[in-house]
Amino acid sequence: MYDIKAIVWMLPVLFMIHDFEEIVMAEVWSRRFKKELKENTSIMKKNPFGLNGTNYWSTSAMSIAVEIEFVILSLVSLLSCIFSSYFIWYGFLFAFTLHFILAHFYLCIEFKHYVPGVITSILFLPVCIYIMYISQLFLKYNFAKIFFSCTLGIILMIAVLVILHDAIGKFSRLLIGYSL
Repeated sequence: MYDIKAIVWMLPVLFMIHDFEEIVMAEVWSRRFKKELKENTSIMKKNPFGLNGTNYWSTSAMSIAVEIEFVILSLVSLLSCIFSSYFIWYGFLFAFTLHFILAHFYLCIEFKHYVPGVITSILFLPVCIYIMYISQLFLKYNFAKIFFSCTLGIILMIAVLVILHDAIGKFSRLLIGYSL
């Protein structure tokens, strides 16, 4: 009924749909809630979406980071299918699923306002949990393998996000330089 190689491709698809919400809403959201974001510095220690005074990450600069993330997740999915090895893919799926809860749900509850990405997080959390369940039926990982896969996925996802979030400012400057 299910094919693990088809299921694997749901990760980059769900990621892109989720990030489309963030790409579309981040800049206007940052402007709309500028006052609230400044008042709630205890909740959002690092300003989301590059909010810094009146400067925001440009949508195009943010899109470059999202494109790189999409390529990484697509390569992980492709290599998983080619080599029939799903250890890293499963970890990335777990980290992506955990991201809904730790980033979007938490921030939305603490901030008491809409946060970009929360709508698709609500919609996709049960889908991702189901994908993890179905995948486990195919993969038959034991607890140790699940634990190490998920731990590695979290570490890799954090590294990718930190590097790309830091690079968005550079992408913005490169785009501005290109436009001159």
